Amino acid sequence: MAKVYVQFPKTGLGNLLLIWARAKVFSHIHGFPMVTTPWWGIRWGAWLRREQKKRVYWGYFKESNLRQRLNAFFWLKTKKIIAEPPLTKLQSFPADENVLFLFREVVTNSDLFDGLREHKDFLKEEIIQLLKPELKSKLNHYPVPVISVHIRRGDFKIANPITPLSFFISAIRQIRKTVNEEWPVTVFTDADPYEIVQILNEPGVTLAASKPDILDIMLMSKSKAIVLSQSSTFSYWSAFLSDAVIVMSHNDWQKTITGDLSREIKFDGSMRIQLSTSIF
Repeated sequence: MAKVYVQFPKTGLGNLLLIWARAKVFSHIHGFPMVTTPWWGIRWGAWLRREQKKRVYWGYFKESNLRQRLNAFFWLKTKKIIAEPPLTKLQSFPADENVLFLFREVVTNSDLFDGLREHKDFLKEEIIQLLKPELKSKLNHYPVPVISVHIRRGDFKIANPITPLSFFISAIRQIRKTVNEEWPVTVFTDADPYEIVQILNEPGVTLAASKPDILDIMLMSKSKAIVLSQSSTFSYWSAFLSDAVIVMSHNDWQKTITGDLSREIKFDGSMRIQLSTSIF
């Protein structure tokens, strides 16, 4: 039988999930077994930059066992390799089935979730089942946020656009004005405390407790509204898995995350955009 193999690069959790999700959907469509290299690893850049979150991902997920990985290494030497296949049902297939479908490239498409949206419920359940039992248990013990705000800093301070605090503060105020309630806000961030004092001084805003990153994504996805950091795949995953109202920068390079534009708000950080109560 053909196999599916995921070779994870040293990248962040959002990007790892995109690679895994594409492989998982392809494997699911065809009924092929799937093996992955370890999720965890040392990201030296996070240590050298003295980031708050070191992105090791140790103990997050059930891993493929050693035997499976050794088999995959053998497959790489003996099977025909087809890298990054499209997420569609194969119309034809080699008679000998001596093929290894390889997923290892960071996804950079203009639509990151293309081909995944129709499998959202499947992927959400697969992520939950993939969690180590202790993390799966912890997930149900944290309070569910009402408004989640994800403020990405870390490596973004070097090479990516920083979403200003004023954007998040304005979005929070707009949402509260629309629903005519002071909905509580939970901030999820890798920023240093001094970087986000302004938003933490807003009424009803609290900082999320420190926990494994994957639990932050899953908790944010349970919110009524999520305010995203521009260009952050971590933010994107919380939105993709959710049924929440999504507030994102008007110039974010992703045109849609969920595919449901009726609950996605492109916001410019000003008071000019009016939010509709009908989507909350």
